Amino acid sequence: MKRNRSDKGRKLILPRKRTRKMGSKQKLLLLNPPAKKPVFRDCYCSGRFKGRLLIHPLDLQIQSGFLSEDGFELDFVDAVFEQIHPDQTIERIRSFDPDVILSLVGEAVLDEDAAFFRQIKLSLPSARLFLSGDAARFRPERLLQRIPEAEGLLTDFGTAGLSDHLNGRVSPHLRVRGADASSSFPKSFAYPLPWKGFVRKYPYQLPFFPDPKYHSIAASFGCPYHCRYCNTHLLGYRNRDIGEFVEELEFAASHGFRSLYVRDATFMADKARTLCLFDEWRQMGCRFHWICFTRPDLIDEELAARASELGCVLMMMGVESFDETWLGEMGRHLHTDTMKNAFRLLRKHRIRSAAQIMIGMESRGSDLHIYEARLRSFLKEIDPDFISLNLFFRRPGIMDESPSFRRIESDEALYREMGERISRSFYFHPRSLLRQTYLLKSPKQLVLSLKAAVGMINLTR
Repeated sequence: MKRNRSDKGRKLILPRKRTRKMGSKQKLLLLNPPAKKPVFRDCYCSGRFKGRLLIHPLDLQIQSGFLSEDGFELDFVDAVFEQIHPDQTIERIRSFDPDVILSLVGEAVLDEDAAFFRQIKLSLPSARLFLSGDAARFRPERLLQRIPEAEGLLTDFGTAGLSDHLNGRVSPHLRVRGADASSSFPKSFAYPLPWKGFVRKYPYQLPFFPDPKYHSIAASFGCPYHCRYCNTHLLGYRNRDIGEFVEELEFAASHGFRSLYVRDATFMADKARTLCLFDEWRQMGCRFHWICFTRPDLIDEELAARASELGCVLMMMGVESFDETWLGEMGRHLHTDTMKNAFRLLRKHRIRSAAQIMIGMESRGSDLHIYEARLRSFLKEIDPDFISLNLFFRRPGIMDESPSFRRIESDEALYREMGERISRSFYFHPRSLLRQTYLLKSPKQLVLSLKAAVGMINLTR
């Protein structure tokens, strides 16, 4: 991260006066603000990235389509991807001189974000600031008090709420300071193709593809499952029209992408609908390698085979715990046999697997050495290609007071050390090294994979 060694002698940034011509398009900046460490703030979740595996800010990508369609002149700055200092980011913003800024904001980095928004307003006092993110969705009143520079909050990034507001139309998905609060869940998830300038701007890459440069796409919004440790179900759940999804596949192919990240919180939640989507996908004729998030209990022989035929190279599955009692208490009724079968099916159909686990989660707290031994044994049984061990973080909207949550929060350092120890032994085991080496198809993959391995060892929340 580029940083000034001292604030002494820092260049004074004076407010800019606007001299916009009458009748010209409104200029709108899509912004992922700077941060001291790599962070994510999109899809109503925020936290630290593991290593340098940076992904598209999906909120802004989707909004770019609505705003471009309505005739705004757009620019996009991802200060996290560029690793630029707040002062440098301000200069970039000033060079575009926007009328409006739509910025992500994250509960996990709210103090940093609030300080930066103060800088923006001092430098560009006439720019209108709107925010999107977990703090905007789940704690809007608190956020408006915390960040007085914000004019309003976009509470559903899958809608044209901001564009409607800027064009004088009332929207229940744009919370305006001083106005009566109103919100509703749309019945469908529909958005236009993204602005071309957005998808071309930054070379986002992931190591799971032969061609690491990829396009993000979504087939649904929210989640139909109600796990007590997660806030995604609070967004409701709605599907995107399959024809629109296929149209975006064609868009991605036309822009040279051969790799896809399906960004659904839980892809393939409805088997019949998924099979219809796979049929349309196959008929459109473009070949992609792709990855997704899903659940072990959704994987069966037919879905695994069809996904493999379509080019799926990795499924990331929320395992969370080996303790069936704890999973049941959390509303996630999964049996270990079901988990083992899902990983077995993916291996059979040559799809790599990743196990997402919340470190320390069990119904009754046991001795840490006993817990660690049980977790290591469980990992050997399911045999994933990747693991991601995560610490529980009380996301906005989670009101549950489970003893397991309090246990992790009170002994965070011990669980962090355990998770890092298990991750090191997993990724540097000869079997894992041989398996990952076999799957590498290009020098770019090798470099990115090494960065990913280092990042996975460091636990995130």
